This record gives sequence, structure tokens and C-alpha cells, in this order.
Amino acid sequence: MKKVGLIIFAVLFAYSSCNLLDSVDKKILDVSGKVSENGAAVRGAIVLLVESTDISEGLSLVNGSITDNAGNYIILDVDPGDYYVLAIDDQNDNAQFDSGTDQLGFHGVNPVTEDFTPNKITIDKEDLEDIDIVDLYTL
Repeated sequence: MKKVGLIIFAVLFAYSSCNLLDSVDKKILDVSGKVSENGAAVRGAIVLLVESTDISEGLSLVNGSITDNAGNYIILDVDPGDYYVLAIDDQNDNAQFDSGTDQLGFHGVNPVTEDFTPNKITIDKEDLEDIDIVDLYTL
């Protein structure tokens, strides 16, 4: 009889844990996408959520991630709000943006379609996917 009670407890615990994880996952917001340059994935790019596109006085960093070998990224635990998504390819791996060496790009900028205005994203109640950066530039 103890075994049956233990099995029932284990099943109920597993079921409630799944429901708890589902409810926690719905509360944690993520942003994901891909960084590419001329159609090729950019590995190891730093992807940042920033509050402004003005980089002249530095960036107001909110959250970030690094792309994998396929150029994919996921930024976890994003607070609701409005952001721009910026990618930096740190060519010399010194963790600093070096004008003339490193490249950067914003989500929404696409020279093929002649769209040079970054898109602002709004995080509210749902994860955002396919927030891609398709071109990087050297300043």
C-alpha cells in the first residue's frame, strides 16, 4: 500500500511541477532571432537590448546574449518595455567596440530593401521570435 501511495504522490508531484514550470515560463519573457551578414551566420556576435539608437554617448544596456555557431541568439528574462536590438561583431575579441574594426547592426535595418531605420520592439506579455539582424556595418 505504501508503494501505491508513493507512486501516486510522485505522479501528482511531477504533474504539479510541470504546471508550475509552464506558469513560470509564461512569466519569463524572451527575445530571439538570428544575426547574419550577407546571408552568412555571424558566430559569437554580442546581441544587446538597448533603449536608444544613439551610440555617440555610449549605450544604455538592458540585457543581452551571444550568438551560437548558427548565428542564433536568445535573450532571457526580458522586462516588459520598448527596446532596440543591436548586434556587435567584436572582430578582435577585446570586449570593446573599436570603430573601423568591429561591425554593428540594428534589427530592422536592411539595405536590400533600403530600410535604414532600426525597428523598436515592444515586450509585453509574449516572447518575441525572429528578431533578426541581417546586416552589419563598420563605422
